[in-house]
Amino acid sequence: MLRPQRRRHPHGLIPVEGLVPAPGCPEKTLADLVLGLAMDQRAFGPRQLMVAFGAEDGRFLGLHYCTRTDPPDDALRACLWHFDYNGRGGERRAAAVVLCDEAVVVGPPTAAFTARFEAGRLVAAEHDGHLVDWGACDDEQFRFARMRPSGPTPERGWWDVPQAS
Repeated sequence: MLRPQRRRHPHGLIPVEGLVPAPGCPEKTLADLVLGLAMDQRAFGPRQLMVAFGAEDGRFLGLHYCTRTDPPDDALRACLWHFDYNGRGGERRAAAVVLCDEAVVVGPPTAAFTARFEAGRLVAAEHDGHLVDWGACDDEQFRFARMRPSGPTPERGWWDVPQAS
């Protein structure tokens, strides 16, 4: 069971919603949940950017989302900020997967899509996070920058979180 949390961006411009596992809820991994979240992302409304967070060991920590911005980096920063204050739960480092309501182009990923993922990795690093993947989701399909969905969970090696030193 997830419980909602609300907190505004420091400048009051980007409202962010957050869901975290309720105390006593059975632990799930982000890898076990990410495909279901991608398929269900429209349940959170159109034009949303969602960020699913996990601990370094893969435990699901929460889902934070807001209205997609242009560029999406601003929405990503707002979700990262919200996670820092309302979801980190003492985790020093965290991993994340972005699910962005945006048009999915058939064929190989575009250069712009790949660049958005790489830029997102830099933004996440500013918040002691590692962006594992970026998923584009629309009404009919979704695509990830790294994952090639072939089953109920991502393929081996998808969780590329660097080990803490």
